[in-house]
Amino acid sequence: MKIIITGPKGVGKTTIGKKIAKLLDVPFYDTDEEIENIFNSEKPTHLKCRDIYKIDKIHFRELEEQAVCNLAQKNYCIISTGGSTILNPKSRNILRNNSIIVFLDAEDNLLWGRMQLKGLPQFFETTDGRQKHEEKNEQLRNTVKPIADICIQIEKDKESGIHRKIAENICEYLAARSSNPNTIGEILRVTTFGESHGEAVGAVIDGVKSGIELNEEDIQVELNKRKPAQSIISSERNEKDEVKILSGIFEGKTTGAPICLMIENTNQNSQVYEKFKNTFRPGHADFTFWKKFGLRDYRGGGRASGRETVARTAAGAVAKKILSEEFGVSIIAFAEEIAGIRGYIEDLSFIEKNAVRAADTQKWEQMLDAVLKAKSEGDSVGGIVKLIVKNLSAGIGDPVFGKLDSKLAAAIMSIGSVKGIEFGEGFLSTRLTGKENNDEMADGKFLSNHCGGILGGISNGEDIVMRIAVKPTPSILKKQHTISENGENTDISVAGQHDACIVPRIIPVIESMAALTILECININEALGR
Repeated sequence: MKIIITGPKGVGKTTIGKKIAKLLDVPFYDTDEEIENIFNSEKPTHLKCRDIYKIDKIHFRELEEQAVCNLAQKNYCIISTGGSTILNPKSRNILRNNSIIVFLDAEDNLLWGRMQLKGLPQFFETTDGRQKHEEKNEQLRNTVKPIADICIQIEKDKESGIHRKIAENICEYLAARSSNPNTIGEILRVTTFGESHGEAVGAVIDGVKSGIELNEEDIQVELNKRKPAQSIISSERNEKDEVKILSGIFEGKTTGAPICLMIENTNQNSQVYEKFKNTFRPGHADFTFWKKFGLRDYRGGGRASGRETVARTAAGAVAKKILSEEFGVSIIAFAEEIAGIRGYIEDLSFIEKNAVRAADTQKWEQMLDAVLKAKSEGDSVGGIVKLIVKNLSAGIGDPVFGKLDSKLAAAIMSIGSVKGIEFGEGFLSTRLTGKENNDEMADGKFLSNHCGGILGGISNGEDIVMRIAVKPTPSILKKQHTISENGENTDISVAGQHDACIVPRIIPVIESMAALTILECININEALGR
């Protein structure tokens, strides 16, 4: 994400842009300065843009395009660019990608007067220079202003504090943009699509750099952990969950373009949901979706279905691969507790060797028996997932609203069945004293990890430890009381293809959301040069 400040010559783009950059504490770049840097690096000179333009206009435009390409690689910064640059369709398209466009404008008389004071550019030093200036300004207003995200009118003697107003507008725009409920992330943006009983589900990942080796097998490994019909306690819905990469990969490597991942739905049975068409299923989002949107997809819940998480898992597989290969970070989760039966042994090599994905070699059978008992009774059970992030360096995350733990919590809480999260000792810390809960230090390291690897919203280099509460699957055969869309009382028994316990299959989803969040925070750190 970057902010492009543009507008007619004389409007104050550079001055205002620098003030905004200082206020937001982000780097500032100028396309004219970048052109000068490129040109002067080629020759032992210190020429300004005006002089470079006079020497060779064609070469100047080539340098301009090169400067735009260089600056387009920047993130979390302010870029000031002139009218000629932004009017070039190629440069405009490059600069618009993953950017907020701020268009500054002013009355032509004010703009012309300012230019006269500073010295007119060569192309305006003609008898019809003012007319050309006004025509160019109009071209900018007709071409660039309509695509700008924020438009600001500069008035004479009223510029004091205008940078603060623009910064406030940028923050408001970002808040509105981040409210898109189907997209997560700013640098690494993931949008999921599809419904439980639609043609397919999938994800579009934007912000993955080019040159990373990636194929469908890398993603399929994670999808296989989540797919249904893989054990005696999971859903009977027999989906192969085979991923197809539709874009963003060429000759086995990422191109830098959006990566589209699609997984077809092949075994949905919508007929069993016909009897629920006008009746709300307890524990599901049927009632709330109906109240908010005035309609709902009753076939398995549509977007509110757990089926949507296959898209998250596919996207998360990409993030997990990058974290592992480029940063040495590993993410692993397991069932710590199911149906009130808690495991205390942590044998991570045992997780994929049992149906409940427990790490306790002794308690897993008790957990499995509890799930089977609930299933035989037409009921379901929940549990607690423990997540561990290893080898994440200290310094990831930001203070206040950019905290790593708050972002992890938001991402994982967005999974439908998750009802609570704690870090480190979590709620147990309320029963400890400060002395007991503090992580003391000696010999350059922490002596304990009660905080769960995060202090002040920033990773401290220890393992990040989280526990996630997962509710019982709401779709159960046992009879329950509910109401219809007309408000009439009725009873319901939900038959279909459902898990008696979703804990084992939610584990790869939790790992995926953690991976996407951590990679996003690492990207933010790198973009800010921290």
